[in-house]
Amino acid sequence: MTAIETISKQLQGNVQDVMSVKVHTATVGTHVNIVADLMARYSLRRVVVVDNTKQVIGVVSQRDIVRALMSSMKPEGHEAPHKRVEEMITTEKPITVGPDIPLARAAYVLATNKIGCLPVIDSHHTLVGVLSISDIIQYLADDNVEGMETAFQMYSPRIDAKTRSPAYVRKMNGDLVIPLKNIENKRARMDYAVLGYDPPTGRILIKFVRATADEAIATKVQDDNLIIPAKGFVRHFSLIGKVAAFDVTDHNQSKFLVLSPKNAASGAVNAVGTT
Repeated sequence: MTAIETISKQLQGNVQDVMSVKVHTATVGTHVNIVADLMARYSLRRVVVVDNTKQVIGVVSQRDIVRALMSSMKPEGHEAPHKRVEEMITTEKPITVGPDIPLARAAYVLATNKIGCLPVIDSHHTLVGVLSISDIIQYLADDNVEGMETAFQMYSPRIDAKTRSPAYVRKMNGDLVIPLKNIENKRARMDYAVLGYDPPTGRILIKFVRATADEAIATKVQDDNLIIPAKGFVRHFSLIGKVAAFDVTDHNQSKFLVLSPKNAASGAVNAVGTT
């Protein structure tokens, strides 16, 4: 049995089923210090470098950036002009993968080339996502989508969980707006989510899933907020006007979020479940 056949038993599906579609990139010409700031802000291990047409030029890692910053320091302690990010790329042609490639084959490429991620490109060689070792590990650890609904029904948030900034529902379009400062795991995949609602308590339950999950909703990040288009969900449960704001609690390393009506402990919850 070949290595690919062995891996295939554990990794079913294609790259597009697992890849992250929200990719932090750096455009050719960007100074290394700016890329370093980007990595620090979002806790990134690597950044994909693209040109102005989103064609992949290569990938730079934390180690590449640190090495570049160290070499830019003069002996007397003054900084020399910073290098540009494309100067950090050592390979002439980047290793990439298509979204339709079997996941097992992509994992084999990662392992044999000893690299941390693969930029995913379409037929026009344009960047459409990235597949990392972390994505594959999470796929293997969280491959029970069928138990999702049961997990929501059995879930009970911790009473002592800390809350930060409130979430809310936009009245004009039904979007759920969740400040990113509530997300504990900055590397968590939040590209898609499914929603649940508990009428007796007024809680909204959110689970982050892969794109292939039933009822998965594509999310987006805007102005340091996670936006979940939830118009149908909000209408179905008549949530507009019921609650002004929700406390947000993060559970299981940002795999679940629970939105609880503010001041629920004082009895406001009961009003949420009535019509």
